[in-house]
Amino acid sequence: MGSNPTTSTNCFTADVIVLPLKTIKMYLECQLVFKSYKPLNLEKGMFFITEMMGSSLIMQIEQVPRNQEEFISENGYPVEPYIVDISTEDEPIIATPEQIGWFDEGDHSDELSDISVKNINYILEHYDGWVDVEMVETEEDEYTPILYENKVTIRLPQPYDDDDVADDSEPNDDQIYNNFNHEGGIKH
Repeated sequence: MGSNPTTSTNCFTADVIVLPLKTIKMYLECQLVFKSYKPLNLEKGMFFITEMMGSSLIMQIEQVPRNQEEFISENGYPVEPYIVDISTEDEPIIATPEQIGWFDEGDHSDELSDISVKNINYILEHYDGWVDVEMVETEEDEYTPILYENKVTIRLPQPYDDDDVADDSEPNDDQIYNNFNHEGGIKH
C-alpha cells in the first residue's frame, strides 16, 4: 500500500521534565512578594504598587510616561515579583521575576496560563500574597520548584486537610457511609 502524500503529521516540541521514579510532586505554600528597584528608564509593562481601598495592588504601565521623574515621585519606583519560602533561611527565593509564571486555575481546568495582573491582584487582595507552587522533593525535606519553559506553576492556596495524610489502608467513616446502600447492605 502506498503512502498518501497529502497526509501530514502534526509534530510539536515541548520541554519535558524527566523525574526519577520515586519523585514526589506537590504544591507547597510560598509567598508572592514585591521588591522595588531603581531602573535607568521606565519601560512599558513595569509593575508599580498602588493603594486602593486599603489594599496594596499592582498596576502595570501600558505606556512610558512623558515625565518619568514626576511619575516616580507620585507612584514610587517600580517593583518586581518574587516567590519566597519564608519557612527557610537558606534559600528563601523560590522564583525570580523571569520565572513567574504559569497560573493553574485548579482542578476544574487542565490548562495553564501566563499569570496576569488580575491574577496577581486577586492573590494579593484575597490571600495576602500566599500561593501554592508546584515543587518536587529532591532530597528528604528539600524541595525545588518544577520549571516548565523556565517558569514555575502557581495556584491559589488550597486548604490543608489532615485526612490527606491519613492511612489509606482502612476506610474512614465517610467512605463506609458512601458505600452503604441505606437499604441494609453494601453497594456492589
